[in-house]
Amino acid sequence: MNNHKFDALIVVTPSDCERLLSLYPRLKNNFTYGNLVFIGSKPVRNLVESSAIKEHARWFDENALIPFDEVHACMAKKLEPLLKGEPLPRGVTGWYYQQFLKMQYAFVCEDEYYMVWDGDTVPCREINMFSLETGQPYLDLKHEYHPEYFETMGKILPGFKKVIERSFISEHMLFKCDIMRNLIAEIEKNDSIDGTRFWEKIINSIPAEKIHDSAFSEFETYGTYVALRQPSVYKLREWHSFRLGASFFDMNTICDRDFEWLGRDFDAISFEKGQSVREDNKGFFDNPEYQSKLSAKKMLQLAQMEYQDGYKEVWEDDIMALSEANYREGGYQQSKKKDNKVLIVVVSYNSMYLMQKNLESIRGALYPGTYKVVVVDNASTDGVYEWLKEQDDIILVRNEENVGFGPACNQGVKASIGTEFETADVYLLNNDTRLVFDALYFLKKALYSAEDVGAVGSVSNYAGNKQQIDVVFETIDEYIKYGEKVNVPMADPWLERVRLSGFSMLIRRNVWNEIGGFDEDFAPGYFEDDALSMEILKRGYRMLVVRNSFIYHAGSQSFINTDYEKLLEDHHRLFIDKYGFDILPYANASGATITQIPFGHDDPFSLLHYGCGLGAELKAIRSLFPRAKVYGVESNPKISSIVRHTEKVFESTDELLELFDEHSFDVLIIDKDVLDNMDESEQIMISSVMSENAAIIVKNS
Repeated sequence: MNNHKFDALIVVTPSDCERLLSLYPRLKNNFTYGNLVFIGSKPVRNLVESSAIKEHARWFDENALIPFDEVHACMAKKLEPLLKGEPLPRGVTGWYYQQFLKMQYAFVCEDEYYMVWDGDTVPCREINMFSLETGQPYLDLKHEYHPEYFETMGKILPGFKKVIERSFISEHMLFKCDIMRNLIAEIEKNDSIDGTRFWEKIINSIPAEKIHDSAFSEFETYGTYVALRQPSVYKLREWHSFRLGASFFDMNTICDRDFEWLGRDFDAISFEKGQSVREDNKGFFDNPEYQSKLSAKKMLQLAQMEYQDGYKEVWEDDIMALSEANYREGGYQQSKKKDNKVLIVVVSYNSMYLMQKNLESIRGALYPGTYKVVVVDNASTDGVYEWLKEQDDIILVRNEENVGFGPACNQGVKASIGTEFETADVYLLNNDTRLVFDALYFLKKALYSAEDVGAVGSVSNYAGNKQQIDVVFETIDEYIKYGEKVNVPMADPWLERVRLSGFSMLIRRNVWNEIGGFDEDFAPGYFEDDALSMEILKRGYRMLVVRNSFIYHAGSQSFINTDYEKLLEDHHRLFIDKYGFDILPYANASGATITQIPFGHDDPFSLLHYGCGLGAELKAIRSLFPRAKVYGVESNPKISSIVRHTEKVFESTDELLELFDEHSFDVLIIDKDVLDNMDESEQIMISSVMSENAAIIVKNS
């Protein structure tokens, strides 16, 4: 029985309200502290008053709290020098306006508390906002970082700064009215900023050019204010939410059984705008047969192996996550950890705006002094080289002609010789990317997870080699915010691969030096990163895709003015000529094959892959089943000479039988074409090393 009574505040647009309206009864059923209060325009009122929750919900006119037109006029005045007579889009004001409404509600609320709840989020189980042991209200934590939030905070509340590594940004927050009122009063007492009302001062504290960067957070500001002014009032807690809900569930068909299953691992599920269920995800998470065998947490790991839809949640039994957490429930603690030095190599060619934004993102995401950027300009003619010359924190190399991507990267690394970064690891970053907070941190963590890891790569909205996450947003800022939700500690964040894409690739310096960098025969581009990957494998080093390292990638900027189809075809043939085989059939693991393995994540078993190629399946299986022992047979000498440096692979059945007794393997994966062409005697030999109840999985070519 709840002793506290307060309402849940949902600030929502009419379109989002209509989109989620059918799921709001579940919010009401799981929120037992009070009613739902929808803050919005009159169309929101019409939707609420005609809904199934009308007896337990009420509407509050947003303009009765703060008139939108007043905020919009203040914002337009602030941006007047940039607008140059053009009207200000309402959406720019709307981002800040909805936060101001949540804060202002403290002055009309009649209860001690009120809870703010995101309109696109639905609870999976009953919401509990107070500690049973101490009675303290909870502040729930995530892992995001926006430097602009703290820049603004330091202006409106002088002396305030980030106090914990984790973030106060979640899908909800429980505000204590008197604390919120005191916070607003302190902002309004700051005479160094123009304006009288708190929202005027917040707007006027932000440089005009940063307004579009969403430079204020009511959650970060309130959480930091509590931490510094009244740290004993709240208790800190982890909150587990399924942020990628719309990628796996259709919100129109998700049912009670799904919520009951999800609720064992998650507090809530979000259906964010811009996400939809992929065709190959349908019938997976909402399948009762799968749900009866696996938890939502484990199924998500399986899905991420195939689709790389990065996920951010951390559970208490995740050793890696516990080692990363620098706070404890109930207390505040600040991290002193910083990254080691890294050399960031960027190739520039006729894309001034992209280059400017790329450098801006690097400066905003990394600690000064921990990195050095080398930009190699490939004979640009749009003025970007002149702009780069004015940047005093980079090393700049100029080419009089476009030498291509690989040679330019080689030049960039050589330019660090003789500097304090000559032994730093090499981070290859495309100029049409934007670095997201903690993306590089988690790359470095993966790179040093084992001595034989030689290179690691990010995931992105635009990438080859199955490093792409299929999300679609309207603005770059939405992609950045998505990445900040993904780039957090997670269970099983690394997937081993046989190749990496070079758009965001971190390589150990000793490995780079040993190889000698890119093969310049592949200039200007295409298949140069495949060749580099083969050289890494040949030297016994492994490569990992890092699912909690997301960066934004515009994509295909370097070859806009080239005959890319001919270039792609020529370099595909060049790769085959150099290595003696076509990499494409062996580049990626088959998720359809791996899902047939009849063992769980923590089960020990032995597996043999006959016709294993470069070992893509072997590596994926070991990533997904850490206790599995995996072996392969590959008869192509060109391929086996590479894969044997990182996997236990035999060139023939006879070689395999020399080391293994009968009944040694629990699972056999074999290519259908290989099986069809195998004579009876060899089939008998393979059968002899399989256990009595072994699973035989035939892989379609």
